[in-house]
Amino acid sequence: MTRSVVNSAPYKVDLSAHLADCEMNYLRLQKILPNSLEDGQCLRFQMGTSQLGITVIEQAPYTAMLELRLNRASGASWTRAELQVRMYHDAALAEVVASKGGRPLRPRYHYPNSAMYQRDEKAQRNRFLGEWLSYCLRCGHALDTPITSVDSL
Repeated sequence: MTRSVVNSAPYKVDLSAHLADCEMNYLRLQKILPNSLEDGQCLRFQMGTSQLGITVIEQAPYTAMLELRLNRASGASWTRAELQVRMYHDAALAEVVASKGGRPLRPRYHYPNSAMYQRDEKAQRNRFLGEWLSYCLRCGHALDTPITSVDSL
C-alpha cells in the first residue's frame, strides 16, 4: 500500500521575484493608463474576443486602487476574471491584493485549504496580471477614451 505524501515543507515567499513581478506590472500599467484618470473612470481594451476593463476605484497621492475585469466571449469556458490591484507610486510597484469577490490574498497558504488556493496563490495572481498586461500591450487597442461608467463592461 502506497500513501501519497503531501510536501510538508513550508512554502517560502521569494521576495525578490515578487518585487520584480510587481515592478514590471507597475511599468506595464504606466504604459497603458493615461496620467489623468480619476476615481470611477474606466478604460476598456479589446484583445481578440476578450475585453479588459480597468477601473480606478481610488486615487491617492501615493497609491491607486484599480479593478481589472477580463470579459471573454459568452461561449468560452470561463467568461469573467477580476483582480483588484494596488499601485504604489512612491515605490513604483503594482500588486494584486484581491481577486473576484474582493477577498484579500495572503502571501502564502497552507495546502490543502478550504478555498483550495495554491501555496503560492498570490504570486500566481501577480504573474497572471503580468500576462494580461503584456498581452494588452502587444495585441490590445483602446476602445475609447476613459469613461465614468462600468455598466458597459
